[in-house]
Amino acid sequence: MPRIPQPVRLICFDVDGTLVDQTIYIWQTLHDHFGSDLQRRRQAQRDYLGRRISYAEWFFHDIELLRERGADRTGIEQVIGLLAPMPGAVETLAGLKARGYRIGVISGSLDLVLDHFFSSAPIDHRLINRFVFDAEGRLAGGEPTPYDMEGKAAGLRELARREGLTLEQCAFVGDNKNDLEVMRVAGYSVGVNVKHPLVEKAVDRVVSGRDLRPLLDIFQGILS
Repeated sequence: MPRIPQPVRLICFDVDGTLVDQTIYIWQTLHDHFGSDLQRRRQAQRDYLGRRISYAEWFFHDIELLRERGADRTGIEQVIGLLAPMPGAVETLAGLKARGYRIGVISGSLDLVLDHFFSSAPIDHRLINRFVFDAEGRLAGGEPTPYDMEGKAAGLRELARREGLTLEQCAFVGDNKNDLEVMRVAGYSVGVNVKHPLVEKAVDRVVSGRDLRPLLDIFQGILS
């Protein structure tokens, strides 16, 4: 019998592949669309994973690759427009909020993705990368999140602090191996649209398929 998430008061979500469909990572989707230099992309990723560069350096390196290929606000938003919210995502966020949960996003995706699909969604906290554009809409830089990859666990700790909660009162919903650290520290974790077998082993519950509405059966309301 699956453990019931009784003490949970904050539910945090990954974005790419969890709240948003038809992409695994928005960065990869953008690079593939604009034709960024594949070898330089892979080398930067290896350098980050090998701890030879910081996450912020990786972030700005990838921005420069996109700039070289002429990526601007219009083009980036057109790519994002080809994606879609995960089935039931908007309804699920609204339903969880109506039941009294606080809602957060901890993701290495982009603010533009959230703005496009969830501008009116009841999201209380958004820990996510941001792009900056100049007056002509050219990609000018950005603000890297410190809460991606292994930093997602620190992001959950930060949101727990802001809300005055323990980690046991926090849940995380994600899909891929970059969510593993935060899933391990969360009081309750759910894998949706799972991409990696380690995620299935790490979480308390797995939601099969893409529809997020089964989360409403899992998180039925805050107990007083």
